[in-house]
Formats: sequence, C-alpha cells, structure tokens
Amino acid sequence: MSGDAQDAGGFVDVPYAVQGELFVSDDMHAPRRGYRGSVASKVAGITYRQLDYWARRKILEPSITPSRGSGSRRLYSFKDVVMLAVSKRLLDAGVNLQNVTAAVMFLSHRSTAQLEHVTIMCDGAHVHECTTSDQLLELLESGKAMFAVSVGSLWHQIEHALEAEDHVDLAYDADDVDRFDRQSD
Repeated sequence: MSGDAQDAGGFVDVPYAVQGELFVSDDMHAPRRGYRGSVASKVAGITYRQLDYWARRKILEPSITPSRGSGSRRLYSFKDVVMLAVSKRLLDAGVNLQNVTAAVMFLSHRSTAQLEHVTIMCDGAHVHECTTSDQLLELLESGKAMFAVSVGSLWHQIEHALEAEDHVDLAYDADDVDRFDRQSD
C-alpha cells in the first residue's frame, strides 16, 4: 500500500527516517509519554466507562501498561488516544462495534508517523487506507456508500489537546512507572 516505507535494497523512504540515522530503529517510534485512562478518555471524547469496556473486551487495550488486575493503572500511548478518537468518530457515524474493531485492528498495524497521513474509508465490510486524493476518488467512484475519517486531522487535534494534559514521562520503563505510582499515592 502507499504510505508504507519502501524497502529498496535496504534503503528506507525518507519520511520515516531521522536525519543522522543510518538505520530505522524501533525505538525511534517508541512512545515518550504515557497518558492515564482519565486523560485518554477525555481527549478522545469517550466516557471512562467506554474506555474500560473496550480495554476489558480487548477492543483497544493500552499499549504501554495494560491492566493487571485491581489497583493497576492503564497507560495509553499517543497512538492509542488517536485510535480511541477514531473509534469515537466511527461510532458517532453509526458504524457498529464490529466494524469499529476492524478499523482499530487495521490502524494498529500502522506506525504513529504513518497515521498522520491516513484517511480511512469504510463501506461497512472493508476498511480502506487512503493516502492520496486519487485513492479517495477511486473509492467514491465505486458507487458504494462510504464513510471516511481523516485520521491525520484527528492526529493533529489529539496532539494539540494532549499538550495541556498530565502525562507520564516514559524515560522509565513500565515497572518504574508502577513503582512511581505507588510512591506518589
């Protein structure tokens, strides 16, 4: 699909590399901040109850620190919050939870950087990634009823909203975050 890094003899498409890096590192896209469930739900526009339900049903679990039982705190990444917001928009458009789950699974296979440039379209049965206006036009010309969500637009809205919210600095690993939580309570 377009939008993916192209592997051409070991070279990586420039938008996904950092100047000065010879090789793309998984750490390059690792989250640097984590957000509590209360922040994630607020910024995504869903209730904490919805967030909890989706996590327990494994529809959208926090990627940094999943729940480990009573008293543990979930920690969501920026990408998680974007996907929560996309889910909210799809539900608001009347999409059923099964198709929302399919869209979440589809987006989970994209990097955070890739999500900034994606619009998803769904015809009720399939989720399509669109990164160019030609792809959007082709799907619209199919004659099928479609709905679209500009993931990139939500990406920027979420980024702006999270700037003013509390976060956990992920310079620590997940075990350190749990220890920090216990010390600060």
